[in-house]
Amino acid sequence: MQAAMASVSTFVAIFLVLLAVVSSDLLVAHANTDFISGTCNKTNNPALCISVLTAKPRSSHASTEHDLASIALEIATNTAKHNVKVIGNLSKNNQSTPEGFALAICLKAYTEATSALEIYANGNFQIGLYTSTLDNVSFAMGASNTCKVAFKRIEKKSLVSYIDREMKEHCTVASNLINLLVHK
Repeated sequence: MQAAMASVSTFVAIFLVLLAVVSSDLLVAHANTDFISGTCNKTNNPALCISVLTAKPRSSHASTEHDLASIALEIATNTAKHNVKVIGNLSKNNQSTPEGFALAICLKAYTEATSALEIYANGNFQIGLYTSTLDNVSFAMGASNTCKVAFKRIEKKSLVSYIDREMKEHCTVASNLINLLVHK
């Protein structure tokens, strides 16, 4: 009988410990979601900001606007790098075509955007030159427009309109969050 009661007591103790752990994690996650929402509400497009940041699990650990801006800059940089790979693969399959010509322009634009973000924007951000960082992000965002124009010139539907839109959105979120730091 005592063994059964000890077993029940152990089970209840373990259950209460697990409940406490889960509850505290939920409270922290909720608090971080509130922080992300509160910060994103200061931007031009809160819904987009929240959507982009909550897709990155590391955002839930951010505790400052600087942290969130850094994460958004990382997301934009990773998007540019990913887009270079996608466009590079598409270029191989469309050589000697009008689409291949447009993709070559896109590839150059996204390669330059990646450098602008990875080297210049990141470096400027790390040393607190937020206005320069914004210029770098704005330059990188232009890759999507350059690509759009390249396909428009050949009067063909863009093969990369989805990634162009994503690049523009991710750079917009990064710009909006970095802009919050400019006046501090």
